Amino acid sequence: MHESQNGGSPIGDLRAVGNGVSRRSLLKYMGLGTAGLASASLLAACGKGANASAGQPTKFGVAAFPGDAYFLDAINFAHKDYAKHKLELPKLLTPQSGVQAFQLLVAGAVDGYAADTLLLMATHANSSKGKRPVIVGFRTLETTYGIVGNKGGNWPGAGASFEEKIKSLKGKRIGVSSIGAGGDLQLKLALELAGMQYGDVTALAVGPTAQAIPNMKAGRIDAYVTVQWTSTRFVARETGGTVLMDFAEAGAPDLMRNQAVVAIGVREDMAQQQPEVVKNWLSAQDDANKWILANKGAAAELLNTTGLGGKAPEIASAYVDHYISEVAPKLTPMFKAKKETVDHMAELALKFGNVKKGDISYEQLVPEFARA
Repeated sequence: MHESQNGGSPIGDLRAVGNGVSRRSLLKYMGLGTAGLASASLLAACGKGANASAGQPTKFGVAAFPGDAYFLDAINFAHKDYAKHKLELPKLLTPQSGVQAFQLLVAGAVDGYAADTLLLMATHANSSKGKRPVIVGFRTLETTYGIVGNKGGNWPGAGASFEEKIKSLKGKRIGVSSIGAGGDLQLKLALELAGMQYGDVTALAVGPTAQAIPNMKAGRIDAYVTVQWTSTRFVARETGGTVLMDFAEAGAPDLMRNQAVVAIGVREDMAQQQPEVVKNWLSAQDDANKWILANKGAAAELLNTTGLGGKAPEIASAYVDHYISEVAPKLTPMFKAKKETVDHMAELALKFGNVKKGDISYEQLVPEFARA
């Protein structure tokens, strides 16, 4: 899960990665090339989570994208909450995709990342012990995904069935942020539940929202899988398109709706060796959660500025209402992860083929201090 909007964001672009196994290969894979090697240590200094001297804050790197799924990060940064919790974080880092964010986390260039749960599980199953991500909480216990159909398409109406809506995608070019990322996985699930195959559509990696909008306007894609509550509505408004499907709507199959899509992840070795640092990060996020509940108007204004480029105050306000009424009440104290939630998402990961049976378990995936 990830997003990107133009303008008005405290989040900095990622330009180099930190130390890690096969660092040169990782840089090359992500398109940074050998030129990034010289500055890699600079980023590592921002996000290695090294032990601080007594009384000094701990360097901590957070990957985030503009939008509602990362609003707690934006609040923490705007309010300087990290320093209050003994964390040193000069800026939030924006990778090119959720897939790249996990590559950075595994490499040790980023310490914390709130991510698509299925992608986190897949990364855990395919990474080395100690370097693999673990779940230290859940930030969103509902699905946030949707599909926006382009302007001028002959799309079924709002009252159409789930199957009818998804089958209208057949033969069309469907944009996703990146192949293998959360939106792509959700597209596969939706097609399967509608009795279709992935090959019935042409999935195209077009990048996050900021890149998807011009691609839709230019007619290069017929629809786009959105990954956040706000982005679904923003893309439809900016392109003149139609919200074809909100996966949280009542007509969607339970398997689509009943998902906890935003897990809070850190590297396994950090959770084992520096649990207090992780708890400090969770406490900062809890501060942001409480601030939204107590400052509805200011929260909507900040979300519009940091997540929607200052262009959609009505969408930001609607989301804050949604957060207060639907998202926040479902959260556990300090975002702790329940076994039934992890087990349910693990079953989905197994269904997708992201993991093999026995690859993950609640006890392996969730440190003891993060269990509900």
